[in-house]
Formats: sequence, C-alpha cells, structure tokens
Amino acid sequence: MDTESLHRLALPASAVAFLLLALVLPTARLRRRTGRAGFVLHRRANPFQRVIGVCMGLFILGLTAWSALYAALGPGRLGVWPVPDAVRWLGWTVMLAGLVLVLVAQVQMGASWRIGIDREPTALVTDGLFSVVRNPIFAGMSWVVVGMACVTPSAWTWMACADSVLLVSLQVRLEEEHLARLHGPAYREYAARVGRFLPGVGRLESREVAA
Repeated sequence: MDTESLHRLALPASAVAFLLLALVLPTARLRRRTGRAGFVLHRRANPFQRVIGVCMGLFILGLTAWSALYAALGPGRLGVWPVPDAVRWLGWTVMLAGLVLVLVAQVQMGASWRIGIDREPTALVTDGLFSVVRNPIFAGMSWVVVGMACVTPSAWTWMACADSVLLVSLQVRLEEEHLARLHGPAYREYAARVGRFLPGVGRLESREVAA
C-alpha cells in the first residue's frame, strides 16, 4: 500500500474514531455515572445556543463527509493541494495530539462535562488541564481541524478552520457568560488568571466577564 492510499483509508477511520471517542463514549459514560444527558445543545439556556448547536452539528457532519469523499474520490477530484509528505505527517501528529487533549480534558471534567450549556448547575473545574487553559476541549478540537487541513490541504479545509474559529469563539462566549452567572466571583477570578485557549492568552478582567 502506497502512502496516498494509507492517507485515504486513515482519514475516514480517524473521523469515526473521533466521533466515537469524543462524543459517543463520554455521553454514555456520563449517563452511566449520573443518569444525566451529556448532549444539551437543544436546551434553551441561551436563545442563540440552538443556532450555534445546529451549525456545529453541520460542521462535524461536513468534516465527516469530507473524509469519506477523500477516501472515495482521492485528492485530485477534491482540489487537495500537493504538499510535502512531511506536512501531512505533521497533520496526523497534530490531529492525534488534539484528540488526546480532548479525551483527557473530558475525563477531568467528570460529571460537569456537557455538549452545550446545561440549565442544571455544574461544578466549576479548574484543575488538571483546566489550570493551564480554560477551554482545553475546544483547543483540542481546533487542533484536530488544523491537522485535517494539513493532511488534506485545500480551500475547503482551510475555510473549515476559519469556520471552526468562529463557531468555537461564539460558543465559548456563551459558556463564559453562563459560568460567570453560575459561579460568580469564583469564575471571574479563574478567568482573570487562566488563558482561554493558550496559556496566559485571553485572560479576562473581572468587569469583562461580568458584562
């Protein structure tokens, strides 16, 4: 099997693995542990939440479809740019690192993990990866998308990177407002001390969190 065939087979397999490990498994784990649903995007904790939830769902479906089309049609018919193979292997490394980051952060969130904003109170998690950045799960997801863009670089995949930045930024803003209302000074102190996606970057002033 040549390298190109390996990439074509591995991409859809990695997409399925991400869906199972990062979405299905933690949802089942939370249900078994607490009896609560992990998927709460449909709940109207914020009127804009449903819109972002639908967009995120379509985004994930689009990336999954892209991986399947890449396997079926190959790079040429999808307009994938030729790049050195080292770039593509770097992409796989970034994807794997992103997935590991997501999975570890989900475990560290424990019973507080949700997909979306829950109307029910959840504990504020500030240790482990969350002592380094406030949103390690979203950071890891962004790594996965960037890695996919390196493996299959094209106008489509790099536009997907831009879309993911927009969607994640909007979702995080909603979650920050929710956590500030729920946890008050504890969250404001945490947000002023810990960066949003990168260590030390995106720390918020107390008045900005409260706004």
